[in-house]
Amino acid sequence: MSKERIVCVEWEDACFSSGYYDKTTPKKYEPAPISTVGIVVKSDRSKIILGTDKWQSDDGNIEYRHIHTIPKKMITKIRELKG
Repeated sequence: MSKERIVCVEWEDACFSSGYYDKTTPKKYEPAPISTVGIVVKSDRSKIILGTDKWQSDDGNIEYRHIHTIPKKMITKIRELKG
């Protein structure tokens, strides 16, 4: 069994504004900096998948919920957290 990894992923998300463009506040239209902490469920060349909750079900299987799929192209930093 491989060691469980808990990480903090820093990434840039798309943003949305339903109003008119206001050129006096250009920072309002920049990508949103996000930090997401979770257990690495899967990671490959294109994405990392994190679960924020984990438990063992009655049948012995490990289950995850509150799943975040973050494209690697949006990630600026990944830090492994030590407990």
